[in-house]
Amino acid sequence: MRATKTYVIPFMTLFLISSCKTEPFKKEEIKSISIDSLTQEMEILTIKNDSLLLEGNELKVSPIKEEIDDAIQMTGYLEHRRFRKETNNFTIDFCYPFLEESTNPKFKIFNQYIQNDILKIKEVEKDILESQEIYCDSLSNAIKNEHRVIDYKVFIQNEKDLSVLFYLENHYANTKSSYYTFKTVNFNIKQGKLLTFEDVFDAENIDEVLDILNIEISTSIRKGDLFYECFTVSKEDFKNAKNDFIIKNNSITYYFNDCVMCPSFVGTYEIEIPLERFIPILRKDIIDNFRI
Repeated sequence: MRATKTYVIPFMTLFLISSCKTEPFKKEEIKSISIDSLTQEMEILTIKNDSLLLEGNELKVSPIKEEIDDAIQMTGYLEHRRFRKETNNFTIDFCYPFLEESTNPKFKIFNQYIQNDILKIKEVEKDILESQEIYCDSLSNAIKNEHRVIDYKVFIQNEKDLSVLFYLENHYANTKSSYYTFKTVNFNIKQGKLLTFEDVFDAENIDEVLDILNIEISTSIRKGDLFYECFTVSKEDFKNAKNDFIIKNNSITYYFNDCVMCPSFVGTYEIEIPLERFIPILRKDIIDNFRI
C-alpha cells in the first residue's frame, strides 16, 4: 500500500503558453485556426527561477514532450488545430488533432469526442471563473492569471489504430507550480470506432491488468529503472485511469497523474508493457488485429 499522497509545490517559470506541436510538423504545414475573437499572438513570459526541484519536474515530463510521434505519417488526413483565449484572469491554450471528415465521414466520431470529452472548453472556462471566486479579496486588485495548456502526441499502429496522448498542464491561481494530468484516445480509423478498456481487454479482468502493471512497476523499482520512492498503483486509482493508455510499438503504455505511480516531480508518468504480456486477457479480435 502506498502512503497518502503529498504534493510538493515549488516555484515555476510561467512558460506555460507553449509552442504547441512545433514538431514534427514544419511551420508551413501547421493549419492553425482561430475560433475565438480573443485569440492573440503567443507571448512567452520568463521569470528567473533557482529552484532545484523544478529541474526534477521538467526531467519527469520532458520524455513525453520530446518524444517523436507519428504525425508526419498522417499529414494526408490529420490537421493540427489550436484554440487560444486570453483574458485578464486566465489563458486557455489548447492544441489538438482534427481528422479530415472529407477523407472519411467516420472521422466525425473522433472529432466530436475530442471537442466534447477532452477539450470541454466551456466547462474549463466556467471552472476557472468559479474557482477564482473562492479567492476573491476585496482588498486586492491582483490579477489571478491561471493557465490551462493542452498539447498532444499521436501514434498509429498497423496503419489503422490511432492513439492520441493529451498532456494537460494546469497552472492554478495562488499556486507556484503546474500540475500535469493525462488523457488518451484510441480510435480505429478503418471502422470509425473509439476503443476503450473494454474493447481491448476482457472486461472482467481489470484486476489482472492491474497486477501486470504493478509487477512491472515493482520490477522497475528493484532494477533501479524507477525512483525508489515510487509505488504500485492502487485499485481505486486504476479504475479512474483504466482508459488512459495508448497502443504503440506493439506495446501498451499507461499514463498516471502526479502521485499515482511516483511522488510529485520525481520518477515518471508512464509505464510501457509489451502487448504479448497481456495475451491471456486481451480480446481475441485485438490479438488477431495486432497479430500477437
